[in-house]
Amino acid sequence: MSPSELLRSTTFRLASALAGLFGASTLLIFAFIYWQTAGSETRRIEQLIAYDAKTEAAEPRDMVERFVTTKVTQDFHHLTYAALFDAKGRRIAGDLEAMPADLPVDGQVHVTRVVPPGNGGPEVETVRAVARRLDDGSFLVIGRNSEELERLREEVARALELGLAPAILLSLATGFLLTWRASARLKEVNDAAERIMLGQLRERLPVHGSGDDFDRLSVIVNRMLDEIERLLDEIKGTGDEIAHDLRTPLTRVRARLENARRKRAPVEELEAAIDKAMIGLDQALAIITALLRIREIEAGRRRSGFSEIDIAEVVAGAEELYQPLAEDRHIGLTLHLDPVKPFYGDRDLLFELVGNLIDNALKFTPSGGAVTVSLSDGRGGRVLRIADNGPGIPEDERARVLVRFYRSARDQQIAGVGLGLSLAAAIAKLHDVRIVFGDAEPGCIVELHFDNAVRRAGAAVAGRPAGTAIAPTPAQ
Repeated sequence: MSPSELLRSTTFRLASALAGLFGASTLLIFAFIYWQTAGSETRRIEQLIAYDAKTEAAEPRDMVERFVTTKVTQDFHHLTYAALFDAKGRRIAGDLEAMPADLPVDGQVHVTRVVPPGNGGPEVETVRAVARRLDDGSFLVIGRNSEELERLREEVARALELGLAPAILLSLATGFLLTWRASARLKEVNDAAERIMLGQLRERLPVHGSGDDFDRLSVIVNRMLDEIERLLDEIKGTGDEIAHDLRTPLTRVRARLENARRKRAPVEELEAAIDKAMIGLDQALAIITALLRIREIEAGRRRSGFSEIDIAEVVAGAEELYQPLAEDRHIGLTLHLDPVKPFYGDRDLLFELVGNLIDNALKFTPSGGAVTVSLSDGRGGRVLRIADNGPGIPEDERARVLVRFYRSARDQQIAGVGLGLSLAAAIAKLHDVRIVFGDAEPGCIVELHFDNAVRRAGAAVAGRPAGTAIAPTPAQ
């Protein structure tokens, strides 16, 4: 990244703003320290000289003179001033040439300028002084040189100057370093994204293992890319399977029609050939219809038809629809229903879901077998169980039976192309219903768990009226 791009980056701007904020905070802290230090020392000096003036003003005249003389002689650093003046302003004792003209005689501390005795020092000095009138009309003046306070202020100001600039520079350097690191990580992400867009779908965003924001984002994006790759592979495989499964019936249709045309058979044989061709075309159309149905459901376009429904009523209707088929195959179809709470979903799709599972159970149950459908609402929540005593589903195939066109090798002799359970899985996913396969020993148990299903009470109801139902698409 070029320096101009670095300076325009959001990270550097944020670092600069933080540096400015840090500098302002440091300035406020130093200002507070300055105010506390200089102000506290000033107040201490003012309280001290005010107390001395008040105390000595109450003493006899000779004691005041002695205090002034002692105060002056013991001040080796020439910081303290003390003087006693008569009522006419003439100096009696002390180290001030004259009483300051601008100093009020009110016992309060004021800033004034004084002329010290000729000792080679400055002619005029700024002091904090207090003047009090004694009982005999004389004046007592006590002052303190302000040079000490000025030096203290200068030291604090110098510390501020020396500390603020490095602090700001350090903040900017830290911001520059963070910007450089973020830019390097961002470049890695951009390069990986460019390779992915060029068709390298197995490429993934870099993860350094630091657990920072970039790593967390990369992990999420990589999971998304894994899912996209899986879906693309599934679509590719599905396309191949569709081509294979459609080619077989269409090839048979063409061969029959070609044979009938070549033989110039009687009308009856031509009609029979046409009937068989129509059966093959119907099979191809059924595959296409089922795939379009699955796509529509997976796209979530049917949620507009959701409403409060009675699951028991849906299950009873599906059982009633398939009871004649079970009787024709000499299979006992038994129904057990418990009262359950209403469920929010699409009645027609749930009817199709339950019907496909019952049809699938009847298809794999041998003559003389039994299929049991039960609905319960216990501690585990609302569960619909469909159990049969057929061959069952091996444990290693239970996850694959929901994949489109998957058929076990032992099921090849049974009619179908493997779309019935895929359609059921799409409807279940739309309603957030879990499908769980189990072993009935012998046979298979399919459970529909409605615990985690979405509920949208009060939502607008659209689509078919809640009381209607359509016959489910037969399991393929």
